[in-house]
Amino acid sequence: MNEKTIQKRLRNTTILITIASILLIICGSVISNFLQNSLRTVSQEQMKAEADEYKNRILKQIDADFQSVNTLSSFIEYSYTVDLEHFAERLDEANRNNDFLTMAYFPKDGNGVIATLGQAVETGVPLSSLAPESIGVIENAWEGEQTVSRLFESEISHERVFAYGVPVYDNGVIIGALAVSDHVEIFSDILVGNTVFGGNGYIHMVGSEGKFLIRSSESIVQEEMNTIFDGPYISQENRDVTKNAMLNQKEFSSTFRYQNSFYQFLLEPVGVNGWYLLCVNTAQDSDSTIYHIVQVTQITFIAVILLAVFLILYGYRLLRKNNKELIRLAYHDTLTGANNLIRFRQKLQGALEKSGGSVAAVNVRQFTFIGEIFGKEQANQLLCYMRKVMERHIALDEFCCRDSADWFYLFLKDTSPEAVGARMSALMDEISSISKVSRSNYQLVLYCGVAISEPNKDPAQEADRLMTKVLFALDKAKGAHQNNIWFYDAELHKTEELENYVESHMHQALQDREFKLFLQPKIDLKTNRLGGAEALVRWVTRTGKMLFPDQFIPLFERSGFCTQLDLYMVELACQQLREWIDQGIPPIPISINQSKLLFYEADYPEKLCRLIERYNIPAELITLEILEGLALENVEALNRRIELLQTKGFRISMDDFGSGYSSLNTLSKLRIDELKLDRGFLQDISNDENERAQLIMGQIVKLTKQLRITTVVEGVETQANEQMIREMGCDYGQGYYYSKPIDAQTFSAYYRNQLLNGAEGFKS
Repeated sequence: MNEKTIQKRLRNTTILITIASILLIICGSVISNFLQNSLRTVSQEQMKAEADEYKNRILKQIDADFQSVNTLSSFIEYSYTVDLEHFAERLDEANRNNDFLTMAYFPKDGNGVIATLGQAVETGVPLSSLAPESIGVIENAWEGEQTVSRLFESEISHERVFAYGVPVYDNGVIIGALAVSDHVEIFSDILVGNTVFGGNGYIHMVGSEGKFLIRSSESIVQEEMNTIFDGPYISQENRDVTKNAMLNQKEFSSTFRYQNSFYQFLLEPVGVNGWYLLCVNTAQDSDSTIYHIVQVTQITFIAVILLAVFLILYGYRLLRKNNKELIRLAYHDTLTGANNLIRFRQKLQGALEKSGGSVAAVNVRQFTFIGEIFGKEQANQLLCYMRKVMERHIALDEFCCRDSADWFYLFLKDTSPEAVGARMSALMDEISSISKVSRSNYQLVLYCGVAISEPNKDPAQEADRLMTKVLFALDKAKGAHQNNIWFYDAELHKTEELENYVESHMHQALQDREFKLFLQPKIDLKTNRLGGAEALVRWVTRTGKMLFPDQFIPLFERSGFCTQLDLYMVELACQQLREWIDQGIPPIPISINQSKLLFYEADYPEKLCRLIERYNIPAELITLEILEGLALENVEALNRRIELLQTKGFRISMDDFGSGYSSLNTLSKLRIDELKLDRGFLQDISNDENERAQLIMGQIVKLTKQLRITTVVEGVETQANEQMIREMGCDYGQGYYYSKPIDAQTFSAYYRNQLLNGAEGFKS
């Protein structure tokens, strides 16, 4: 994952967190509004229910009054027809008994009688002298209707009253109308009190024009006003809507604001004369328990949302901070502060997209010893100093990095080998000069490999190629004892191609048996006849190209593939011995090189035994050659493995003795059967300036005689070489003087010919 991907994910996270925060706020608002609306709905339903209850009480009161008037109408019918002269007195008595304000009877064909509480009865009253509202009620009663008038100013009592009117019958025929009037305050006992809405509200009665008919003493609005439109109840924008609803006798609800508080109200039509009940819910008062609970719930929920948003934003801030730290850890070296290799590769591809350039890799010679000699802290200071020097030497759009240990990489925009070489030399010289600054006598040596980009290449692929090439160049630069720069060239490219081919084809080549057995003879110096052979491998590819051991064996040793190849070569040797035996040819011992990795495998002896058993080969015909380096690690462990193999019948030979760190003391401790002297001895002896080498070689041969170890001398190339080693008492000679390594089939033909002709030596 690169930095762009991390930044993209961080942006996506930012968007998600923002959306989540907005959604939480929206959800909070929705829930808060839901609670408010729910409370408002519940309040409205409560007001509606109570308004209906009070409306029903009013209607019941009106019905009760109508029943009383209807009962009186029956009495009036009887009294008027039987005893007309006493009718006025009885009407006045009936009025006093029913507590109406006035009671009047008007026959359809004459003047009426009116009884008013506290006043004398009036007779012969013309209908036209009454108030229009009273005339309407009486005329409706003559038509057979029971009606209630609107409020009006009584000319008799001079008070605001309303009137009931019912028809009076005689044998089913309307003969007149009985009308009564009463104060509108008869409904006060129903509407006025502190029990409305459980003590959290009050009710006014208003007319269809909004005039107050009955005022509640519990009203929160203290100002005197004639109509509901004069005060705070109806806002300016709601006036037309409210008037239209009242005109059509429809229910209407809303809120109003009074003294910085909001209250709900309901206008509920009574169904009589356009009267309305104005119901006001004062539960919004802060002392109301339910509103207090709702407010606490809302505040709590908002606090939870704000806390959640805070935690989200705080977590996001930590995430951004941690991402920055992760990016720093992912793309920077914690010791020096330089970019690391991952970041370097990313920047390298981007730089190659713009233009070409060069990649340089820098190593310190034997850096591990610096830590051992001067301490880890001094070694770390050196690495930090190297980073500072590199950053001083790079230009704009150039960069460097530290991978691990003392591995540094630089990208330079120069593509000229001369320019790059000069810049890197100056850089390396400055770094090397730190020993002078620190007054240390330690000579700091740096190696540098350089690879220059090729034009018109895919940036990603070219970046990978440069990183591979620069390592090849750096590997070539190593080994010198002074600052050294090596440029990747065509020769290195060939080596790279070969190594790539070897590593990618070795397993298939083994399966396809492309590894061939070649043999080089060992001549018995006593008989001058063939005494044995060394098995050597050649890789013959399917195209017919031959690869020699120095081209692939080092890679096999690094990869561990040599363990498979060594056993394969033992098997080829067994096959060749079996072939000779089957053809009646006396077999000769064959020696096969064995790697360290294979030699110490736990089941190595068992694998060898299975091979000789499969081909029915005597174990003494197999000589296992090991390198002298094995003896330097643990002589006792090596001897135990040698003795185990010797008990199985195998012979053990030490190859290339004298080429490394061998000593006569080590030789005396080993339980080997054969010692192969390195060709270097003969090369030194051939030089007249090194006569001491001949003396040393003679002493080694003498020691092997005493230890009963067979000696084989490699590198015999002349007759003089042969004569000298024969005089020293060596047992066998091997080299191009006798034959170069040849394929097994050709070797067998020469061997067969020698046997038939009885010839000495072995000339291929």
